[in-house]
Amino acid sequence: MALSPIMLTAWAVAEIPSLEIDGYRDSSTDDFDRVTCRTSDDRVISISSPLTAPAADLQNAEHRVGQLLGAGVRERLPFGVPHTLAAGSHDKRRIVVTEEASGTPLSNLKDARVAIPSLAKAIAAIHNLPASIVTRNVIPATTSLDSLRDAAGIIDRAHQTTKVPSPLLDRWDAAIEDAGMWQFTPTITHGNLDFDAVLMDGVAVSGVINWAGARVADPADDLMRVFARFGADDAVEFMTLYSAERPTNDRRLAHRARFASELDVARWLIHGADSNDDGIVADAVAMLNVLLTAVADNPATDLGAPPKSPTTLMFGENRTAATMAHREVQTPEPL
Repeated sequence: MALSPIMLTAWAVAEIPSLEIDGYRDSSTDDFDRVTCRTSDDRVISISSPLTAPAADLQNAEHRVGQLLGAGVRERLPFGVPHTLAAGSHDKRRIVVTEEASGTPLSNLKDARVAIPSLAKAIAAIHNLPASIVTRNVIPATTSLDSLRDAAGIIDRAHQTTKVPSPLLDRWDAAIEDAGMWQFTPTITHGNLDFDAVLMDGVAVSGVINWAGARVADPADDLMRVFARFGADDAVEFMTLYSAERPTNDRRLAHRARFASELDVARWLIHGADSNDDGIVADAVAMLNVLLTAVADNPATDLGAPPKSPTTLMFGENRTAATMAHREVQTPEPL
């Protein structure tokens, strides 16, 4: 049975007596019955119920993080985040009420470089969150050894496609064998930090959404999007600002972030090969050739050496759903 906007809002008001709704719009999809509401105190909330098993898994993951991002945690962040206001069920249908963050996706900006100062501060704030706030099994936790094994597995799979130039494989193998690269302390990470997940108010980060992939892991996993989208000079500027906000003994963080951004192209190639999609394979091969040209003069043993030319890597439109945990991007809109 479908849950109409009226049914969803009625359930939310019953669960949260202080909630006063001034306006709403139906924002349902094939995966969710959902209504987005404006409250009397000018907040935006969503009330959603999953229609499919994958949607339920996504909602459960975001609900767990929504509970983790309590008031005490949110006070540590210089931007808004979605967080759970209520959760329960109606006629055996799971319902979650979420207060949403506001802003325009960073991916919509013509020149994302203007956001570098605020973006560096925002990501550093996430990584500065104490891992002690994560109780057992709330979000996944990985070690530096897990990160090393995952990277080695991606390289092996990419090698099997026979599409990766040998100099890139040599470069990546050298990074795997560089013990210093993998000496780091895992931090709380967003996990899906593409530019659709970062919301902007002008040139300032106003919110970060899509937290289903949050985990305790390598902070480079979040920084790799910066290294993939920006040229070398902009990446250096970002790291300078990030380091000022988050002093750390992790001297190879920037190297791992660059390495992770390169392996993201390998993931795209693997996805194309696994799905027998010649278009994706061709797209990935073209990007690998661009990358090869950019790093051709770098010794394979020194991944930290900046590329001789920018390595901005722009993927096909359907790449995000293929290479990251599938999720429904939720961007607040005016009511």
